[in-house]
Amino acid sequence: MDWSTFGSAVAGAVVGGFLAGYFSLKATQKSHENQVKHSEENEEKIISGLLQAIHDEIETVFERYQESMGARLESLDDGHGLAYYYPLVSDFFNVYNGNSFLIGRIPNNDLRKQIVRTYTLAKGMIDSYRMNNDLVSKWEFSEKLYAESQLEVHKNQAIAHYSALVDYAKILKDSHKTLKQEVSALLRELRKNGVLNEKNN
Repeated sequence: MDWSTFGSAVAGAVVGGFLAGYFSLKATQKSHENQVKHSEENEEKIISGLLQAIHDEIETVFERYQESMGARLESLDDGHGLAYYYPLVSDFFNVYNGNSFLIGRIPNNDLRKQIVRTYTLAKGMIDSYRMNNDLVSKWEFSEKLYAESQLEVHKNQAIAHYSALVDYAKILKDSHKTLKQEVSALLRELRKNGVLNEKNN
């Protein structure tokens, strides 16, 4: 047995194994880096799409609200109740509600907080209008009873219910003003974060 040939063969095998292992490790690392990069790019696309959808939802819903009820509330004189039934039959916030699990993944803390604050106020405003609708129903019912019966008790109930509407209108106006400010702040923040930039979409 020739030891020099044997030694060369072993050395070649060791070096070859080392090189194969090294390049295999490098290939695995590169593959992992590519997967991480791909995952990060996908996450960015998901968050970017979410922010665009939130922008569009808030802008559209608030514009519709402002046209249908916001302007009416703003023009309501002090000392008057909002004696108007505002129909609220659907979920206005499909994007937010359907993607709430993604909100926590928005990396910008201030933006994330502004989104949650704005939607919370908007949902609270809807509840406030539902309460106002209830007050309107009670007032209208009392007015109807008084018109039919001409009894003083029904007149007094109608006056009391309208007084509640007047008091509640002040709360609605304050809530509306706050919501309007927060919606503007959110839309501004979303635009600042590039939601209207076509390259991000």
